[in-house]
Amino acid sequence: MGWVKAKLKQVKGRKKEADGIALHNERLRAEGLREKESGRSEEAALKEARRRRQEGR
Repeated sequence: MGWVKAKLKQVKGRKKEADGIALHNERLRAEGLREKESGRSEEAALKEARRRRQEGR
């Protein structure tokens, strides 16, 4: 279930970033970019944890 939240965070970040670009709002664009990267990091961490669990079996 955590990967769904990570993906959702990425999508929301992309939307904010696109809105920031369209509105020429650097703060909104940067916030969206940070949120998108945060989602990617969470997803990568979850994948790594899942891989470690599977290797431990």
